[in-house]
Amino acid sequence: MIRSAGVSTTRRRGMSLRAPARDESGASAVELVMYMPLLMITILFSVQFCLIYLGSQVASGAAREAARVARVTGDGGAASDRAFNTINNIGDGVLDRPNVRVAVGDEQARVTVSGEASKILPFLPIPRVTETVEGPIERFVPDGGAAP
Repeated sequence: MIRSAGVSTTRRRGMSLRAPARDESGASAVELVMYMPLLMITILFSVQFCLIYLGSQVASGAAREAARVARVTGDGGAASDRAFNTINNIGDGVLDRPNVRVAVGDEQARVTVSGEASKILPFLPIPRVTETVEGPIERFVPDGGAAP
């Protein structure tokens, strides 16, 4: 028996004078409640980034297809139709409110496709994606190098 400041305690072999360990049941539930919102927001940001990237890829594919038609045919209307057709086929619901601008000149054809990517986070502004493709008009050039 050990006496200290009027308090007597008994020490048994192998036992210390420390207080018994606290009960930590439920600690993991509290930790889950604290970390789950952060985890969910991180996942939602990742999915939103993927939707923006997918919308950008759809706009890029539509701009490439429309530029190909504009460069070969020289027809801006057919190129614009091809861009909308591509958007509807590969990006239905991915690129909202698409806008296609086609400019066919004597030497160059330029196509710009823009639209709004899908949005799942209400507190972010609507992400807008824009892709532009430009290339020379296809034409026959004789071996001498001079244009007809």
